[in-house]
Amino acid sequence: MVVTWTHIKHILLGALIVLSLFLSFSLLTTGSQSNEQTSSSGGSTTPALVDRSISEVFSPSQIILHEAYDNHQIASLSDTQDLVKQSYKRMRFKDVQPPKTLTRSEYQQMVHEDSWVEFIFDEKIPFGLFSEGFEDIPSDYENRTFNRVLFNLNNQSRVLFYNDQEEQTYEFEEVRIPEDLLARFRDTESIRYTEATGLELNHVTYVPSSKMNLSYENYIVERLPDRLFIGQFFEETSEVNVRSTSNGQQYTSLTTEVVINDENYTLSYLHQRTNREELSLTERLANSFQELAKVENWKDRSRYKAYNSSTGEVVFQRYLNGMPVFSAQQLDSEVALRIDGSGMKNLRLPLRIAQTPISLDGYDKKELPGGQEIADKLEAAGVDLSTVTGLKVGLTWEESEEDERVIHFEPDWYVNVKNDSNWYTVDQLIELQGESLNGL
Repeated sequence: MVVTWTHIKHILLGALIVLSLFLSFSLLTTGSQSNEQTSSSGGSTTPALVDRSISEVFSPSQIILHEAYDNHQIASLSDTQDLVKQSYKRMRFKDVQPPKTLTRSEYQQMVHEDSWVEFIFDEKIPFGLFSEGFEDIPSDYENRTFNRVLFNLNNQSRVLFYNDQEEQTYEFEEVRIPEDLLARFRDTESIRYTEATGLELNHVTYVPSSKMNLSYENYIVERLPDRLFIGQFFEETSEVNVRSTSNGQQYTSLTTEVVINDENYTLSYLHQRTNREELSLTERLANSFQELAKVENWKDRSRYKAYNSSTGEVVFQRYLNGMPVFSAQQLDSEVALRIDGSGMKNLRLPLRIAQTPISLDGYDKKELPGGQEIADKLEAAGVDLSTVTGLKVGLTWEESEEDERVIHFEPDWYVNVKNDSNWYTVDQLIELQGESLNGL
């Protein structure tokens, strides 16, 4: 038999899958022995085998370098993650001042005429979440929020915490920042920067100005076993009723239900609680982080994405190599949960994790248009740009047609519009826009 390159590739892929399975088994068995702690959600085992910090989960989703009278620059999140971590750890702020108004036009003029590093968050952050960084914060300020932080590069004692929806900024009388920390954001040799354009959407949104050639990511994925979680959610597993369903398993007790769906690889948790204590935003997010840290096994970052004040749901999005991951109905890319005063009430958790990166033919680079071109395309299709609340490049979770254990992560433009929690590819939104205009 003649051995071809195709045969060799299949052999290598098989070997990688076997190695990935072995590493996963070792990780799971080792972790299950070493990660025991008490959980407010139920039992004593903690199934999360990946350590997470609050500064990582509530870190900015975008970092912008503004140099006076120059183009904006978007920093690589992967290249800046250590700097951001140090910023959270080493910066201190004391004596908050009364808020001041900063309109959109004033903000744009400010970042044009002076030099700043700007942290931008997907969702509003309450001051009380980082009590160590904000000293002596008054109780009535703990749940006030910001979604941008601007550090002046010419006067590091000037730091603005900006809520662009309310057009309010907060400054502190005393600012302590290590002397070299902000200057390191200007290190273009260590940090990859992309020239950016500030678009006038629902809010000022920074997007790459030019076309991009972005890499596909290909991974062997692992499906986490049920047993990793059951001890977490039930105090007495001997009292749990187990039954098979048409698409998985259902575990129930008097107060708790866990459903494993083997068709979409998700875990759903429901716990009946009677505590109706109202939580502040700070308490809700802090408690949600604690629950996320117990169950999320995604090896890369999981970042705070959204909070629904009507339902109390908090959403965390998975990232891969500095880019957000999107999937069908976000079932593989988001963790969603609800908390009350006595603990977690609901949870939706993806059970598949990207384990081992692999190289595949035909999945090299993809060219994407610049952000202005995308905005023009949306406007030409009838989308009101003032309703666009988010526009970013992300990775689409694509199932391999050749092997169910292989996932392709394809770069694409994603867009979110007002009064719709869903994110769509640009083509999906344009198709929906056409259906709406045609009365379908």
